[in-house]
Amino acid sequence: MKEVKSYKSIHTFLQFVLYFGFWIQLFGCLDLQSEVAPDRQFQQSIYLLDRYYYWSSEEVKDPVSIPNNVWQKMEPNRLGFESLKGKYLYIKFSDQFVRQLKSPVLYAEIALEQFKLFQGKEFVFESRLQDHFFPYIIPLNQNPAGSLIIQFQSRYHGFIGMDRKVFFKDHSIALVDLFLENFSETFFAPILLVLSIIFLGFYFLRKREIIFLNFSILLFSAALLEGLNGFVGFSLSQFSYIVTPLTYINFSFFPFALLLFLIGIFPPFFRNLFKILAGLHIIVFIISIVSNYENGISFLNSEDDYNWVIVLEAVITILSSVYVLIKGNKNLRTITLGLLFIVIAGLHDILVDLELLPHSQRIIHFGFFMMLLLFGFYVFKHYWQLLHSINRMNAELRKKNKELQRLIQIDKDLALAHALQKSLLSSKYNEDDRIRIIGFSQNLESVGGDYFDHTKDSMGNWAILMADVSGHGISSAMVAAMSKMAFVGAGAYLQFPSRVFHSMNRHLVGKTKNLFITASYVFIDTELYTATFSNAGHPGFFLIRNSESEVIHLNVKGKPLGLFSHIPYAEDTVKLMPGDKILLYTDGIFDLLNEIGESFGEDKLKSLLWDNRYQKFQELAAIVQDSLFRFSSGWKYQMDDLSFLLVEIK
Repeated sequence: MKEVKSYKSIHTFLQFVLYFGFWIQLFGCLDLQSEVAPDRQFQQSIYLLDRYYYWSSEEVKDPVSIPNNVWQKMEPNRLGFESLKGKYLYIKFSDQFVRQLKSPVLYAEIALEQFKLFQGKEFVFESRLQDHFFPYIIPLNQNPAGSLIIQFQSRYHGFIGMDRKVFFKDHSIALVDLFLENFSETFFAPILLVLSIIFLGFYFLRKREIIFLNFSILLFSAALLEGLNGFVGFSLSQFSYIVTPLTYINFSFFPFALLLFLIGIFPPFFRNLFKILAGLHIIVFIISIVSNYENGISFLNSEDDYNWVIVLEAVITILSSVYVLIKGNKNLRTITLGLLFIVIAGLHDILVDLELLPHSQRIIHFGFFMMLLLFGFYVFKHYWQLLHSINRMNAELRKKNKELQRLIQIDKDLALAHALQKSLLSSKYNEDDRIRIIGFSQNLESVGGDYFDHTKDSMGNWAILMADVSGHGISSAMVAAMSKMAFVGAGAYLQFPSRVFHSMNRHLVGKTKNLFITASYVFIDTELYTATFSNAGHPGFFLIRNSESEVIHLNVKGKPLGLFSHIPYAEDTVKLMPGDKILLYTDGIFDLLNEIGESFGEDKLKSLLWDNRYQKFQELAAIVQDSLFRFSSGWKYQMDDLSFLLVEIK
């Protein structure tokens, strides 16, 4: 078997991407977003000027005409109010600073609603966008007109005015500052996108590792959140009708992407808890969207309405995470810390928007970065453990292959014996216009004591035998061959199950050297739709009928073959219906163990058959085989030969 490579080139590339992203984000969080000295940046904050406001129930076409005595002075550090329905808000401040700038602009970090800007009597700008969060860089006349007046008409219920930073700046400096303030997010987003594609590739390489797909989705959603704001949002403002809905929809999708990742990792209780939170989130989100449908959907009003449910989710998630950190699996601590970073950062952002906390520094991007860094560490650790486990498996296989070379002659003999035994078995699939049969056999060793047979008489009826020789290995396989010959010798009595067993037992007694055979035999009359059956110390068989309330277990008493001479065998008959399925099996299925020593057992087999009773015939056979395989971790904990025959009545 070819050794799996360690993918060193991919490892090196991923390390470079992570280190580069780390230093960009750290540099952006600590330096680029810090305040630069006003004299060096050559700007003037509007909050350092005297500002005045005026409410009007009607739109004033010429705001300069508003009398001076109606203007009221604003409080420090304020440029907005709570909305008053049906009223216009006017805010006035001096524009004398523009004379010091070569190409003056008014820079607004976030502008939430529609507004108009007047420089003196001149109308200089109008924003017609709604539900947006892009920065604005508005050109001004270099010659001051005495004042700037902004008229606001808001659709946002919670706030009217401008939010965060508003400055007089030079146009080129404003563009550079906007770029620098969003440097980490702008360059971190492509890194997240590249990582998303890489982990998507990992998923397609190993489709059973769903963690790679979930992490890829999470990275992609995070890339959109980081990219579609700030400098990129400003650059794409002409496409706001696409960018804004996409961003707000992604705001609601990101918790689902996060939950997809966490649900596959956390214990069952927390999985169910996260599912409930996700369902509550989407219900409240839809209700808020519908309730704010006025001249088009208002995402901002919707966000304001469902902030409370986000706070609730954050509090519950924090408490759950703390519990997992204290009492949970140690392997989950990295994931839990990452979850705490993003939840606490998101909660801080919401509480700032609700004005329950003062705005000083936005930590949401830092929380984003720490979450993805810790989640990424967990996924990479899982990835390397997977590679190392494959390499260890390959090393073990190479060692075993060397050992097998010393036993090659025995192996050839066993292969020949296996081929000879296989020739004694009936085919694993048979079908006519009345019946279908699928068989499966898994020996504990190269050869075994399980075998099945099915044959059709001249009238189109079917005789079906499932047999199990005690023990396993070569001796059991030889006795199985003897019982096969005994069954062939009983061909004249196929329609009489008890006589078949009596004939077989007569030929086997005294010849099996303390080994014995258990068997279950069914004769199916395809004209009368009946099954006549007998049993020789075997577990019996199951009848799956959709009209019944459960799987039916059919059995009659009988001694094993080869032990006692001149013993009778009972038989019974059951009526069949089109669509009925019959499962004959050996007790090796019941003795199958999993990694913690639990046996598969009769009840689990009955439940498996009943839960999948509506599956198609071949799919049901495949489900039974796959369930046995997965239960024993690929036959790793098989204790005996096992076989089954699945029969369907058309």
